[in-house]
Amino acid sequence: MPHKLVETTSTIPAIPSIYSVKLEGFEGPLDLLLHLIQKEEMDIHDIHIAQITDRYLEYVNLMEQLDLDVASEFLVMAATLLHIKSQSILPHFPRDGISDSEHAMGDEENLVRQLLEYKQFKEAAQVLEVYAERRTSVYSRNPKLHADLDGVREFEIKATLFDLLTAFKNVNERLAVVEPEEVYETVEEETITVEGKIALIERLLASEDQLLFDDLFPLSATRADRIVTFLAILELIRLGTIVTVQTDYFESIYIVKQL
Repeated sequence: MPHKLVETTSTIPAIPSIYSVKLEGFEGPLDLLLHLIQKEEMDIHDIHIAQITDRYLEYVNLMEQLDLDVASEFLVMAATLLHIKSQSILPHFPRDGISDSEHAMGDEENLVRQLLEYKQFKEAAQVLEVYAERRTSVYSRNPKLHADLDGVREFEIKATLFDLLTAFKNVNERLAVVEPEEVYETVEEETITVEGKIALIERLLASEDQLLFDDLFPLSATRADRIVTFLAILELIRLGTIVTVQTDYFESIYIVKQL
C-alpha cells in the first residue's frame, strides 16, 4: 500500500486489513475533486484551496483505511493540492521575478482549467449514457422501484464511489456515539466476512426490490461490521449484481438489483 497521508484525521480509526477492493473502473482524482466542490457548494472558479485539500485528504485516507487500492494519481493530486495550499499560506519571496503566491495562483489556475475541461467531457459522456440507456432500456426507471419517490425524477442517478464514501462517512459519524462500547468486541470472537455480507445483501434483495443504504448499518453494527458491509457493497457493484442510485445529488442512496 502507498504511504499514508496524515494531513487530516478521519472519523474511522485504521483497522487490520480485511479485504482489498481495487478501484479499477471507478472514478479518478478529478471526479473526487468535482464531487467535493459540489458537496461544499463552491464555485469551480473560486476554489477554497485549504478547505478542498483537507476534504480531499480525508477521502484518500478513508480509501486507504478501507484497504482500497488507491491509484498513484490520487496521491499525485494530493501532493499537488498540498503544494498549492502550502504556497498560498507561506511567506511570499520572489523567485525569478515571480512571487510564491503568483506561482501558487498559476498552479491553481491550471487545476481549475483541468477541472473545467474534465467536467465538460464528463457531462457530455453522461448525456450520451442517458440516451443509450433510454434507447436500450438497460436502466430505465422501473415503476415498481422507489414507489415512495415517484415523480421526483424520470431517471435515477447512479451513485458514484465518492457518493458511497460520503454516505459511509455520514453513517460512521452518526454511529460514532456508540464507538466506546466496542471495547467489548473482543469478548465474542465473531468472524465477519465480505462473502457473508454479500450473501446477506443478496438474500435481502431476493425479497425486496430495493434496500436503503443506511438500513444496512444498524446502530448495533460494530466498526468492523460496517467496513465489511461497505466492502461487500463495492464488490457487488464490481460483479454487476447491483446498482446504487440516488434521486438527486447527495440524496439518500438505494441499492437495487441489476436489471
